[in-house]
Parts: sequence; structure tokens; C-alpha cells
Amino acid sequence: MHSGKIYICDADQNSLRFLENTLKLQGHQLVCYSQGNSLLQALEEQKEPLPDLILIDMHLPDINGPDLLRRIKRLHPQLHVIPINAFATVRGAIEAIKQGATDYLLKPITANELNSLVDKLIEHNQLVSENRSLKAEIRRRFDPEQVVFKSPAFGQVFELAQKVAASDASILIMGESGAGKEIIASTIHYSSGRREQRFLTINCAALTDTLLESQLFGHVKGAFTGAVGSQCGLIEEADRGTLFLDEIGDISPGLQAKLLRVLQEKEFIPVGSTKVRRANVRFVAATNKDLQEEVRLGNFREDLYYRLNVVSLQVPALRERPEDIEPLANLFIEKFAGRDKLQLTKEALSLLNCYSWPGNVRELENVIEMAVILADNGVIDVEQLPPKLTSDQITPMPTPKAGMTLEEVEKLYIEQIYRETGYHKLRTSQILDIARRTLDRKLQQYNIQKEST
Repeated sequence: MHSGKIYICDADQNSLRFLENTLKLQGHQLVCYSQGNSLLQALEEQKEPLPDLILIDMHLPDINGPDLLRRIKRLHPQLHVIPINAFATVRGAIEAIKQGATDYLLKPITANELNSLVDKLIEHNQLVSENRSLKAEIRRRFDPEQVVFKSPAFGQVFELAQKVAASDASILIMGESGAGKEIIASTIHYSSGRREQRFLTINCAALTDTLLESQLFGHVKGAFTGAVGSQCGLIEEADRGTLFLDEIGDISPGLQAKLLRVLQEKEFIPVGSTKVRRANVRFVAATNKDLQEEVRLGNFREDLYYRLNVVSLQVPALRERPEDIEPLANLFIEKFAGRDKLQLTKEALSLLNCYSWPGNVRELENVIEMAVILADNGVIDVEQLPPKLTSDQITPMPTPKAGMTLEEVEKLYIEQIYRETGYHKLRTSQILDIARRTLDRKLQQYNIQKEST
């Protein structure tokens, strides 16, 4: 049961009292009117959110019921309006629906009948609202204007993606896993004339051949064991939109041939069917493999490669665009911290900037998510970052001079690391792979101190 906001317009006090008592028991917020003109005036001056639905008696003293219904729908076409007690015939009910009524109720009304209808309409409103919010969130997430970067390297790819979006040419995006290939693919879609249609994605490497074929082309009932019903594939679902094929280099030769037909003829056959279907889909593919080498080795069809590679884009790895680390880190902090204000310390940011990021943007996002969970006092410091970020930055052991003792070499190395970490003891101990207490003892033993600036 969902509670909602309901307007009631009924001049019959007994009927109004019944509606009020029944709906209040269900927790609904009610606003009652005894005249149709009062209701219309309220709707015309509406400043607060509209009600979920309106119940109107069709025999009001000041206005004709059908006219009231038409005027409400003219003001707010999306409103659910339920006429009461007006129609004793099927023809009358049909006429009310034609005029914009969502449904109708005949007196005498039972509590179960009233609650059932109201619950259904309020639940429908909430689903519509959630769907609208979800679409807005998806649009916000993939909105090209929301893409975060500072580096010229990524900016060049991003600008090219926006330029090629206007055509319907197939595009091949290359780059390491986690570098941001899906962001570029979504930029192409939402910068194109297909932006109002669906943008669907599938990871070709994550599925078996049988499942991938079914997901792409759909299947009919009985096509294989477990196919208890027919199912549309992503190609059909993406009609007039864009289908992003991630890790395209991992699909089998058999599926490559079927995909080539879709690209060439814009037609396909669902698994287990003999009926040809058509779909107008813009394909964007991505891979972390060298497809030219895969073609040379015979693992990837040359004709499919050239069909996909009408335009090619190369997304640089995160280590090749260090200018993007800070803005991306701040974006992820905002994402995971919500309203909590968290800041990166200079030492933590320095560590992020020095790391090689083999997992690219995806790895950075995971690191920041964990750091937000561990953050104290409104800041993310070195202590909240994983040890791998420090072990990646181990400075080579200095070459000892002739005649130096082992202790002198150890002192030189500790002093060098301590200085390069900005005299941060925890980070120094992590790089040296020794306990913090051991580092304190060594610093005291060798009289190593922070240099004055």
C-alpha cells in the first residue's frame, strides 16, 4: 500500500464523509472541495506538487460534471481523474474515458473497491516518477557535459567523439580496460541524433557464446533447453538507438559472421527462428586487444574489422594523462561521500599522482570508494590509501660509496625515502616495508631529522 495526495470534490456530505474516512485510514493526504469551481481555482493557482489523483462527483451544484472533467484535463492532462456516480450505462462510462477519465466508480462504492483503485493509481504514479528519475540519472551520468577531464590527451579523443557522433558510421574504440571507453561510447550516443533513443551495452567477454548470441539476437520459445518463452535481443531493443559492444575482440568466429550480416544488411534472425527481422542500430565497439594483430593471426574476421573500424578512437591510459587524476578523484569523492565534505590531503594527492594505475580509472574509483569509507575528520590522507600505492613508488637503493658500512648505506637509504615522502613517517615505513616503531627507532638511531625550509 502506498500513501498519496488526493483531491476530492463532492457536494454530498455523506458521500464525502465516507471517502474521507476510508482514505484517511490508508494514510492518504486529502484536500476536499464541495464545489467544482473551487477545485478548478485551486488547480489553476497550483504551486505545490499536483495530487496523485482527483475524485469528482459528476452531479455538483455549480458545474456540469463532464465539463469539469474536460477543464481539469485541459489544465493538467497528466492528472488521474476518477468520476463518481455519473454513469449507469456502459456508454456513459466509455464517454467519460474518452473525455480523459482514468477510470470511474459507481455508487454505492465499497471500501475495498475504492482502496484497490486508489492504490493502483498511486503505485503507477510512483513507478512513473522512479522511471523518470532513473532516466534523468542515466542521462546525467552519460551527459557529455558532465565528463570530467583536464588533460589534452583525453580532450582530443573526447572532441573527436563529439564530431563523429553526427554520422551513423560504426566506431571502434581502443584502449586498456578501465580507461574510459564506455564514457566515450556514451558521449557518441548522447551527442548524436539518436540521443532520445536507447543506449544499450553488453560485455562480450563476460558471456558464453550461446548466451551472448541469445542476448544479442534474441530467441524464440524452445530454441534451446531453458528457453521457456521468446525473448527480444539487444539488437532489436536498440532499434533506432546505439548498441555498445564492449570487448568485441573476444567473440567467436560464428558470432562474428552473424554480426557482420547485421552491420551490412541491418537484418538478423533470432536463435531458433527462420524469420528475418530488421533493426536500425548504430554500433560502437570497444576492445583492449590489437584487432589488426588478431586479424593477422586469423582470430578476427578482416571484413568485420573494417566494418566496425570506419572511425577509430584511442583512449589514453590514466598514467598517460596524470592531469585527470585529481579531478576524477574529486568526482568519485563526491559520488561516494554524498553530502559529507571530504578533502584529499596534499600527501594523499601526491601519492595518487605518482601511482602507475594499471587498472586505470576503474582502479582509481575503487581506491577512492575505500578511502571514503575509511576517512576520518573530513579528510582522506595517506593512511586511507592502500599500501600498493606506496610499494609502486619504491626508490632504488642508492649506490654505496667505497668503504661505506652497512649501517651507513641503510642510513642513506632511509634518509632518502624520508625526504622524498615529504617526511611522512607512515608512507616512509610502508615503502621501506618496516613497522612504524622500527622506523622511529632508526630515525633516532641515525639522527635523521626533517630538514628546515
